[in-house]
Amino acid sequence: MVRLIALTLATSAALAGCAGEAQNDAAPVNAANATNDAGAMAAGDAANSAAVANAAPAALPTDSWIGRWTGPEGLFLDIARAPGGEPGRYAIVNKDTLDRQADYSGVADEATIRFVRDGKDITLRPGKGADTGFKWLADKTDCLIAVPGQEGYCR
Repeated sequence: MVRLIALTLATSAALAGCAGEAQNDAAPVNAANATNDAGAMAAGDAANSAAVANAAPAALPTDSWIGRWTGPEGLFLDIARAPGGEPGRYAIVNKDTLDRQADYSGVADEATIRFVRDGKDITLRPGKGADTGFKWLADKTDCLIAVPGQEGYCR
């Protein structure tokens, strides 16, 4: 009986040692796999970063304003992308009086476009014809307001 217990204990010890060796042998393989996985993930991250950098910039709400907007009596506002195509930059041609037409540089500021005319900050914002102050535009619904109640342009 003592022999049987000794044999059982010896077998258990031997098996426990084998299991430990198997875990230890697997550790370098697992470490190598982890290194390879990390390298693959880093390469994937670099590829994703490059794709994001090369992707077209997100459209701004003000990009939909590009084109001609008309006011009363031949007044107008033309909005185009600025030369060079930098996002949020616009080339503006504005005939705001019967006697003047001029070019301005506009900059998107959230849901508005800002530019300076005659030393004054002008902010274009969406509105309705009634907001322009012109009875000729009162029934319009797609407008840009430059000076509320005094100046606006519609499509």
